[in-house]
Amino acid sequence: MMSLSNGYAESDAPIVVIKADDLVYRTEADPFGEGWSRFIELAQEKNIKVSIGIICNSLEKGTPKYIEAIQKLNDSGQIEFWNHGFTHSRNKDTGKSEFKGPSLEEQLETISKSQALAEEKLGFTFHSFGTPYNAADGNTPRALREHSELTSWMFGPSNAQLLPGQMILGRSVNLEQPVHHPNFEGFKKSFESKEDEPYYVLQAHPGGWDKARLEQFALVVDYLQSKGAVFMTPTELQERLSADK
Repeated sequence: MMSLSNGYAESDAPIVVIKADDLVYRTEADPFGEGWSRFIELAQEKNIKVSIGIICNSLEKGTPKYIEAIQKLNDSGQIEFWNHGFTHSRNKDTGKSEFKGPSLEEQLETISKSQALAEEKLGFTFHSFGTPYNAADGNTPRALREHSELTSWMFGPSNAQLLPGQMILGRSVNLEQPVHHPNFEGFKKSFESKEDEPYYVLQAHPGGWDKARLEQFALVVDYLQSKGAVFMTPTELQERLSADK
């Protein structure tokens, strides 16, 4: 068994996926916006892998500079971009959203359109998925079964019937407490109460973070690195869990 420099055995090191939601095109001068740019810079400084969910209509709206920035980050191998729906819309009165309420055909069209845009505009395929608001219904797994290339569904229902090779990556600990607010002390307390989890998928919304919120995230990263955490992309985690079966 390999021992890490901080004294943790490799098999005991926590596995962490950063699930960063809601990337959209901002402006030509700063296609991602300040919050996202600071988040990506921090990930690069800390040498951690992260994943970023794209609201896919931004691939239609974004300029070549936006597209090229995504492609460059994807090519680095440090960031996995994933399918986070097409519009991220929700009816506040009914609660209906892209994957909660629409028919199977409508949900399948949303996934298919987003997958096709990634291939057309970005030149690569999304392999991971997460619904807007983490909202889904019985039609969602049925639609996903039509897209075998989507091998991980973050925060999907644990009882979802998927294809062999497709996997739910569940939630156990919250990074943001409340949503949009990284909270180091709150996270640490939650994490230490669940230190035996096989992995941790941590949801983040960096587009809405100011510098103070980013600093809270940095404290979480430092804490996890002190425990020897292995930061993976969703696809890397899915492949590891599949190999362990």
